[in-house]
Amino acid sequence: MPAPDLYFALIHARTSVPNQWVEGFYHRLDLEVQRRADPPHGLRRGSLYFATAGDCRRAMETGVPRVRVLVPLYSREFLHEPPPDFGDRLHRAGDPTEPPFVHPVLWEPHLPARRVNGLAQATSLGAAVQEYAEYGMVSICRLSAYTAELRQIIEELADRLVTAAEYPDQVPPWLHGRPEPWSQGRPELPAGGAAPHARFLITVVRPRGSGADWSPFGAGAGGVTDRARHAAQRLSLLPEIVLGAGNGFHDSAGVLLLDSAVLDDPPALLAAERMLRDMPPWMTVVMVIRPEGGDRADRSHELAARARAMTRNGVQIARDAPELQRAVDEAVTKARRNFLRSRRSIRPWEGLP
Repeated sequence: MPAPDLYFALIHARTSVPNQWVEGFYHRLDLEVQRRADPPHGLRRGSLYFATAGDCRRAMETGVPRVRVLVPLYSREFLHEPPPDFGDRLHRAGDPTEPPFVHPVLWEPHLPARRVNGLAQATSLGAAVQEYAEYGMVSICRLSAYTAELRQIIEELADRLVTAAEYPDQVPPWLHGRPEPWSQGRPELPAGGAAPHARFLITVVRPRGSGADWSPFGAGAGGVTDRARHAAQRLSLLPEIVLGAGNGFHDSAGVLLLDSAVLDDPPALLAAERMLRDMPPWMTVVMVIRPEGGDRADRSHELAARARAMTRNGVQIARDAPELQRAVDEAVTKARRNFLRSRRSIRPWEGLP
């Protein structure tokens, strides 16, 4: 007599070491599924998850239990080289009508070169959370400002998995991107409320009357603020751009982009000094020194020294286009790392009821 099936298997792009964000997501989802589970004959509480590529390989060599639903976490790495326990299902021409069902999660933003299985139901999972489709589930897991959205998506996914596992004779509408009324669904987050805190705050400090972006090294080199936005998005962060910091700093990772022209504008300089003094310790500063001619051509060292004296956080200096790209990339990476370290004991899935 065959062993009873398990509810689901979480499948991801595995490496030789565990991924803490995938692991946290799995444990939270498994807990929600077990809370809802009422297994009929042929099904038992439980799920499958292999933290590393080695764990998966060893399990497949010895045989793994059957599951009712497969939950792949779609990312660029996953789509480029699918894990061995899912590779034959990635590009199926039609959706399966019998178990194991496939219900993907958009782990990172991606643009698949060809049709992949389950994008409709993966997208419908986060229909009420705009950032889920734009930036992926990993961003929602990483940042504590997304606790409510994280809870909503995990509960909705758990509802779908339990119903699919316990009623496998019914074809889940989410296989076609229609989650209701087959699964109960979760209420949407209230609309029109206060805007959430910035996920990655890009604070721009420039002389009075200046805009939020500028291109000191020519239009071909691109804008300073736009470079910071792209650097954050490459790390699956959610950038918000603020000109000045009149309302203070959000409790979020971020960088401060300082136009060196501020140091020659006394009112703007006073405001900049206050902001740099009040910056959270995890934020980083990039000062962009625009090219100057004549007697002012050698002021870069003086400007850099003045900026460094204004803050405890350290300052990255950019005096040309290549230096700007390098400084922005390093500053964004450092700010994210510092913020996560400061929140190491407070992850979004901890403390949820």
